[in-house]
Amino acid sequence: MTKITQNTTPKTKTVSFLNRNIKISPRKLRLLANTIKKLTPATALTQLKFINSKSARLLLSSLQSLISDASHNHNLDPATFLFDKITVDDGPKFKRMDKSHSSRFSRGLIQKRHSRLYISLKGEAKNGSKS
Repeated sequence: MTKITQNTTPKTKTVSFLNRNIKISPRKLRLLANTIKKLTPATALTQLKFINSKSARLLLSSLQSLISDASHNHNLDPATFLFDKITVDDGPKFKRMDKSHSSRFSRGLIQKRHSRLYISLKGEAKNGSKS
């Protein structure tokens, strides 16, 4: 009679979140994203709840969405989550002219900057899951 053994090490999976058009400048979003990288996602959620800024609210909602997606749809254990990568890049820029700053193109140009947010989490599969 042969005995089938299973791997004792759980399988690690990566789940990612991408928002391509956030109406906040990348510099403002990067300030908070770089501090969150060093934390675990659970502590990052509690830190973001007490920070009163638009970038904190945007990161909080995207992180909550990613954690619930990873735990429910991909059957990952929330206790094993770690940040794999967080990047904030430039998104599209909306440009318009403003006559009050002179009619020259370089001086009268107003740029509304947007950001792209990419977050990826690593986590181990739950013990009772099939995948």
